[in-house]
Amino acid sequence: MSDSPRPGDSSLGLSFAQLVFSDVAALRPGSRPGWLGVLLRLPFVPGVPASILLRAQQCLARSGRTRAAEALRTLGNMLIGVDFGAGMVVGTGLKLMHPVGVTMGYGARIGDDVTFASGVVLAAKYYDDAHGREQEFPTIEDGVVLGAHAVIVGGVTVGRNATVGANSVVLSDVPPNTIVLGNPARRVAMRDSAKVTDA
Repeated sequence: MSDSPRPGDSSLGLSFAQLVFSDVAALRPGSRPGWLGVLLRLPFVPGVPASILLRAQQCLARSGRTRAAEALRTLGNMLIGVDFGAGMVVGTGLKLMHPVGVTMGYGARIGDDVTFASGVVLAAKYYDDAHGREQEFPTIEDGVVLGAHAVIVGGVTVGRNATVGANSVVLSDVPPNTIVLGNPARRVAMRDSAKVTDA
């Protein structure tokens, strides 16, 4: 097994505040980190309350308080219309542009600087927890953009800086810098890697 970092590992040593501030900075570049800035954006930027819920869940789950994390899952469903499974690993700089309808399964791994449009679903391939069949969830690498209502199913990997078009259904791995579209998703173009390299 490789010791190289996996998508989302950048978040593991960070506090709740650091994670929230990284998301607010991604949503509003140039903003200074701090709770005052978060509070000022809370009523006007829909991704901020969603980020706060997700990061609270993430920190609770990694500290072993899974029941509290699951309670926040229900709160997110009722207040914002999001469904974040407790236990996923999400890197820094998450952009939940329009969070309503976003669903992330508990085993998902999400890298840094990933953008979600509304209604994106990261789901297991099988919903019945059949004995001997382990649930597999998607891995989303750094810099990926997921279009509105994209569905990524099972243990697939969406490679670094890839784009998944709106309403696409991803059933197999997406190579880095690739743009996919359709149901099932197929390659339609390549992203210019020079424009999407480290910011």
